[in-house]
Amino acid sequence: MTLEQLLNLENVTKYSILWYGYSEADKFVSEDGLLTETLKMSSLKPKTKDDVYIIMSGITKFKCRYMFAITLIETEEADVYRWKRIPLKLDEYSGRLVFYRQYGFSFYNKLTSGNDFIVDEIWGKQDIRTVEEFIDYDNVELSFSALKEVIDGRYPDYYKALSVVKGIYMIIDGNTGKQYIGSAYGEDGIWGRWASYAQTCHGDNYELKKLYDERGEEYFHKFKYIILQIILTKKSDKEIIEMEAKYKNRFLTREFGLNAN
Repeated sequence: MTLEQLLNLENVTKYSILWYGYSEADKFVSEDGLLTETLKMSSLKPKTKDDVYIIMSGITKFKCRYMFAITLIETEEADVYRWKRIPLKLDEYSGRLVFYRQYGFSFYNKLTSGNDFIVDEIWGKQDIRTVEEFIDYDNVELSFSALKEVIDGRYPDYYKALSVVKGIYMIIDGNTGKQYIGSAYGEDGIWGRWASYAQTCHGDNYELKKLYDERGEEYFHKFKYIILQIILTKKSDKEIIEMEAKYKNRFLTREFGLNAN
């Protein structure tokens, strides 16, 4: 299913798409509307008062979320418009409907690009959120229950931050104080690696899997997950594994922790 097909169901035939990139989206877009009263348009200016603009908030270079739809109202200043939100049935999925575009990010997108935006997934509703909002990488400190809530709820603030970076992380066994050092360099970065812990408890790690087989999921409820270092995505997998080994040596997690190698 594409954005074009979804909008056709609502008889929206004149529209453009404004995609705010993932590194800037939070400065301009919230779930309630744009964070500025006016919008300066250097391209795709409205031809009629009924022209619709679909607002997207970037997640990665290739993924974005549908937020809401607006129309633009002229002001006395050239190329500057006030905006007005208009209701669509898609608003039921505001902030949760994720699109993938193989050509990647572009702020201005014409009507003809509607078929390029393909529905990738629908995130669950955040009815009752207990985890604090993402602040920065240094402040990430999640219990097992908090990690599951973040992953299962597909919290956008955490997904946007953790899925675009590689890194070295530590897992602390709150039952014994033992530590595990791991690295994330696969698809979706730290998010992808931590999702495996939320889903399986052990992430297929040898020592963690032994604990799971012996003591079950409840044992992991006292675990804690923190980030030790964020790594530029241009680093090779080999380089990241070498950095991971240095942290294992520093914290002696092979000798006294939960690292088997």
